[in-house]
This record gives sequence, C-alpha cells and structure tokens, in this order.
Amino acid sequence: MISAVYGQSTLEKVAKLMSKHQYSKVYRCFDDNMKSKVPVQQLKELWEQMESVSGKLVSVDEITIKPLEGGSKQTAVLTFERAALNMQLVENEKVKLAGLFLSQLGYQQPAYANGLGIGKKYINFVSDTYTLSGELVIPLSCNNCPVVILVHGSGPNDKDETIGPNKVFYDLSMGLASKGVATFRYDKRSNLYPETLEGQFDLYDETINDAIEALYTIKKDTALHFGKHVMLGHSLGAFSMPLIADSLGDQLDGAILFSANARRLEDLIEYQMEYLTAWDGEITKEEADLIKINTNKAANIRIGNYTTETAADSLLAYWPGKFWKGIETYNPVDQVRHNSTTPFYILQGERDYQITMTDFDIWKKAVGDQSNVSMKNYIGLSHLFTPSTSSKSGPNDYFIPNNVDYQVIGDIAQWVLEINK
Repeated sequence: MISAVYGQSTLEKVAKLMSKHQYSKVYRCFDDNMKSKVPVQQLKELWEQMESVSGKLVSVDEITIKPLEGGSKQTAVLTFERAALNMQLVENEKVKLAGLFLSQLGYQQPAYANGLGIGKKYINFVSDTYTLSGELVIPLSCNNCPVVILVHGSGPNDKDETIGPNKVFYDLSMGLASKGVATFRYDKRSNLYPETLEGQFDLYDETINDAIEALYTIKKDTALHFGKHVMLGHSLGAFSMPLIADSLGDQLDGAILFSANARRLEDLIEYQMEYLTAWDGEITKEEADLIKINTNKAANIRIGNYTTETAADSLLAYWPGKFWKGIETYNPVDQVRHNSTTPFYILQGERDYQITMTDFDIWKKAVGDQSNVSMKNYIGLSHLFTPSTSSKSGPNDYFIPNNVDYQVIGDIAQWVLEINK
C-alpha cells in the first residue's frame, strides 16, 4: 500500500518511485491482472526509454482524484526536463493498481477558435528559388480588412510555429480572425528544406528574405482586397523586424515585435545557457564545462575572432560565421530609434525566461517615448504568450498544452485595426 505514504496521492508516489528507478516497489502494488501484463522489466524499459527522450521528472502537477467503484481514478501532468505527459492511474477497492497509462499531451484548440467563420486560401510562393507553402486565413466579415504576416522565431518552424503541444501562430491566426483581422503564415524555409541550415547562411537567408517575399506575394494577388499590411515577428522574427521594416519602407504599414531581444544575440545566448544549467538548482561538472566552452565562444564572437567560413559548431547556437558576421554591427534598438515612420508595437511576457523584462526595459528606455512606438507587457505570460504557472520559468512552460492569451490577441487586433482606419 503506497497511497498514504507522506500524504501523497498514489499517482504522485508512483511517479516519484519510478523517477528513482524503484520499479519493484511499484510492481508489488499491481493487482494480479496488471502483474501478468506488465512485468518489472517492461516497466523499467518503458520509463527509461521515456527518460532518454524527455529527461528527468521535474514535477507532478494538476492531480485529480475521482471515486471509481470502491477505488479511484487519478490523473496528473508529469513534467519532465524536455516534455510533459499525462499519467492516469486506476486504484481498486483493495488499494491495488489496476491500470497505469502514460500519453503525450497534445495541442488543444482555443475556445476563441470554436465555431469561427473563416475562409482559407493556400498559397505557395518562391523565395530565393525555394518554394514555400502558406495559408491565408480571412474572416468572413472581411471588407478591406488588414492582414498580418507572421514571421517565425529561430529553428525550422512550421507555419503554425509548433513548439511542443503548442501552436503559437495557429492561435494567433484564429484569434485575430475572430477580431476581423486576416493572417498569412507559411512554413519556414528550414522546415521544408533542412539542408539550408547546413554550411553558411545569414539572417536574410533564414528569415528576412522569405518574410519580404511573403508580403510581396499577398500584395500582388489581385484577387485579394486587403486594407493595411502588417508583420508580426516572434523572437528571432522580432529581432529581424526592424531590418524588414527598413527594407520595405512604406510598403509595410506596421510591425509587431512579439518578444524581441534588445541585447546582442551572443549576450542573450550566454545568459540563457547560464540560466538553464542552473535552473534545476545545481550545476554538474558537465554543465560547468559547457558554460566554459560557450563563454569562450561568446567572447570570440564579441571580438570578431571568426570569419564567414567558420562552421556553426565553433560558434553559438546553430548559426555559422556568415550569420554572425551579418549581424556584427546590427542593433535592432538603434534601427527602431532611427525609424520615425513605421508604427511599431513591442509586446513582452513577464514570465519569458528566454527574452526577459531586461530586454523590454532597454526597449522602453530607448524608444518608448517615440510617437510611432507602442509597448505593452503581460504579467504571467511566457515566451509563447501563454500562461505560465510553474514556480520557476523554464522549458517546462512549453510542454503543457496552452494557448496564446486572448487579451494579447485583442490588443494586437485593436492596434492593427487602428492602423487600418
């Protein structure tokens, strides 16, 4: 019997025994049917295979217990270092385990997308010889309504910007449609052509050129009748947005910076690495060695000790020498400071551990008083602009299915519709 130990629920105790690899103790609590179906070795293989993919168990959250024929049905969310799973346990009237199930948490469509009247148009476009696929979402009430082109963060994102069981851009598309704003989102070049992240490439290759071509594609389609054209860039897309706005000039009617770093990328990555290695409360020797290696890499980037031929594995993140040389003198804050014509809207979640309020405060101090700049921060929201309830912000925020906060969507829509007048 393990349900009363330390006052924990049976499920929580089982999860913690498994995390300590004490499989025999769990097995002894199975009923005869479970023992015949799930031997100790299978229990061990299941859990350790899961750990190899998801990392160590971090927490057991959202525990629910429902009476069931003399026993109980218990469910909870198990948060690991790199994933979150749903665990379900059935305890019979003899306080024996009659069922134990684990399943991957999946995306949940937001309430604001239910019953939504929209039109869709699938549009392919060519950028630098690469054919990219996109989806235009148009509210049925659209009459010269504005359209927002969504520009991804770093990495090979799909058009929904799927991160774990979350879909940031899909949520934005549905939410903005509910407010009378159209959107165009597309699969990132590196998502469709992974080879483009090999060898040398720069910020224009990864992000800027495709975003610009997406806007041109929407504008030249004579079957479409939109009002103003706005772009929203998330993370790396937000970092790129001042350059995109400068390239497009009066062809772009507004730019939204959705979690935008003000610090240099090498400084930001160095901070993120130190934060994450200390996130669990301890720094192992391997982590300390990694910090030292990446600190040296960051120092080399700062002093320009690399060339356009330097491979990515000698530098930070997945970016090679050509990328870093391309942004060597780029400062997104200065770029916005010297742009007095494009309307900018800078948004920040206060629980964002990747790009923090430190960056937002830099933006606020530098450009917050400009007449063409609006800014807003949100208590309790993560880098994905989803609610964060964890005790300490971290990657676990991304593993729980959630949706972009509807207040954020409402604020974006209001700002865009004001531009569209």
